[in-house]
Amino acid sequence: MTAVPQATAASAPRRFAHAAATWLSAPAGRRVGLAAVAALAGQVIFAAYEVFGLGLPLVRESAAAFAPHQLAQTLFILVLAVWLVDSLVRARAQDSLLDRSSAGSVSLTVGAAAIAAGLVSTCLFLADRDAFHLGAQEDRPLEWASALLLLVAAAGIGFAVRRYRLRPVVAAAGALILLALVLIAMEEISWGQRLLGFATPDALAEVNWQAEFNLHNVQTDLSETVYYVGAIGFLALAPLLRDLLPLAATRHPLLALVPGRGTALAAAPAVWMNYGHWNLYSVQLATWLALAAYAAWAAAAWKRGHRGEAAAFLAAAAAAIIGQALFLAFGRSMIDVPDVTEYKEFFIALAFAVYAASVVRSPVSGATAA
Repeated sequence: MTAVPQATAASAPRRFAHAAATWLSAPAGRRVGLAAVAALAGQVIFAAYEVFGLGLPLVRESAAAFAPHQLAQTLFILVLAVWLVDSLVRARAQDSLLDRSSAGSVSLTVGAAAIAAGLVSTCLFLADRDAFHLGAQEDRPLEWASALLLLVAAAGIGFAVRRYRLRPVVAAAGALILLALVLIAMEEISWGQRLLGFATPDALAEVNWQAEFNLHNVQTDLSETVYYVGAIGFLALAPLLRDLLPLAATRHPLLALVPGRGTALAAAPAVWMNYGHWNLYSVQLATWLALAAYAAWAAAAWKRGHRGEAAAFLAAAAAAIIGQALFLAFGRSMIDVPDVTEYKEFFIALAFAVYAASVVRSPVSGATAA
């Protein structure tokens, strides 16, 4: 009696691989594949020029620059992002969430509030550099709020994992997300070192940029780049991929752990708060892809007749463009280049909390996660 289910389970990966190969061989799939290859090639070419031609580190935090090759990189990534997102949207399933589902009023309200908070933070930067710098310092409310929001998000995911205890794969995936959120939160506050007052071991202090009890400052630039790009990819881009799947696929329990478009909307401020990492190809790619995704959601909502949702995503795109332009234009007047990253990390944490709330309130199928 158990042979049939086992055979079915064993054949599932083969069916998925066959379906993926069939899709990639179709014209729409080939277009997506070509855009993805172009994105990878661009990363290799621009990085190679900077590393071997200019002697720059592969990852770095520095004032934004606009040399000819950097302007060419921006233009290339902009065109590439529009091409890739447009290709994905054209290749979507006919019964996808993008065409048939709308964001709820709660998601739109929370997203609008996050965007408004991001604009307030940007205005603070323009109006009072000293206050903006003060807010970015360690052990200030912004840093502790970032850690607290991540821990709240982890608790929410932990609560949701209990609902998936009969689904080991989903529970394992949720546990990994929970663990990642806790690690990031504790790294943010150096595992409570300044609160508890314990010293950094000598071996760690020697290799840690700030001599703190954490790992991310051993390779600060690398860890920040991975975190920022990964967070935007998960919070703002994964929701679009989810919305392009067939409705039947989104009912798989594992998809309950993939963020929805409401989370992407709440992550908008984190998308535009780039200055010290703007020169990096991967950071710009994540930024432009998120902007293209917002445009895709706005266009789909307008087509469905949901003007409020269309306006929300257009506002997110406009705020991101304007906010990023302001930081690039006036960033050199920032007291300390890393200041804006503390605000970016806060809005990433806020988006993770919104994501966790959507997972908690969504049904097990995950078909309507925010």
